[in-house]
Amino acid sequence: MRGFRRLYRATALLAHVLLGVVIACAILPLPSRPRLARRLGPWWLRRGASILGVRVMAHGVPAQEACLLVGNHISWLDILVLATQCDTGFVAKAEVGRWPLIGWLAEVGGTEFVQRGSHDSATRLLERMMRRLKQGERLTVFPEGTSRAQVVPGRFRPRLLQAAVEAGVHVQPVAIYYGAGAEILKRVAFVGEETFLHHLWLLLAADPVLAEVTFLPPLSTVLGDSRMLADEAWNAASYTLRRLELYELEAKHPGRTLHGVGLTHAV
Repeated sequence: MRGFRRLYRATALLAHVLLGVVIACAILPLPSRPRLARRLGPWWLRRGASILGVRVMAHGVPAQEACLLVGNHISWLDILVLATQCDTGFVAKAEVGRWPLIGWLAEVGGTEFVQRGSHDSATRLLERMMRRLKQGERLTVFPEGTSRAQVVPGRFRPRLLQAAVEAGVHVQPVAIYYGAGAEILKRVAFVGEETFLHHLWLLLAADPVLAEVTFLPPLSTVLGDSRMLADEAWNAASYTLRRLELYELEAKHPGRTLHGVGLTHAV
C-alpha cells in the first residue's frame, strides 16, 4: 500500500513540478511576471499540498490588507499549509534557493531569500520586504530562524518584523499545529542535517497529514517596537499551540485532569 501510494504521489508530483516549470518559463520574460507569480504561485503550492496528502483545518481569517504574517516553523510543509488559506509571499533561507528545481521555482514565484548570519543579506532583504509591503502585498516570515520538532516555538527574532514597522502595516501571528505526538512531529519536522529530497521521499509514502492553522488578531506596529511585536506574536502563537496540545491530550485521555499543565510556557 505504501509503495503504491509513493508511486502515485511521485508521478503526480513530478507532473506538477514540470507544469510549474512550463508556467515559470512562460511568465519569466513578461513585464507582468511579479503580478502573475503572486496569483499562480499560491495555486501551484495548494495543488502540491493536495498531492502530498496535506489536509488543512483553518481557524480565524488572514488579514485582507497588506501585512506581515509571522508563525512557528516546523517544516517546509508550513509553506504549503499557509498557501492553502491565503495568497502570500514567503521569506526563506538561502539554502532553499539551492534545492533542485524547487529552489528555482520558488525564486520565480517571488520567494525572498536571506543568508543566515549575514548582516548585509538581512539588510537588503528588509529593504525588499518593506517595498513589497508598501505595494500592498502579504509576506510571511518564520522568525524563529530555524525549524523545530516541537509544539511551542523558540522565541521570535525581531529583526525582520522591522519591515512591517517601516512599511506601516500590521503583523499577524499564525500558529501551525500538526499534533503533539512524537511520531507525527518526527514525520513532518524538517530539522538537522536531513536533506529535502530524503524528507520528501519519506512523505510520499506516509499517511495523510492534518494541519491546523490559526490566524490570530493582527498586531499594530504604530509603536514602532519590533522586539515588543516579536514577543507579542510569540505569546499569541505559543498560547494557541499549547491550548491545541492540551485539547489533544484530553481527547486521547478523557476524564484526566489537565489543570495546571502546559500553558505556563506561553505567558
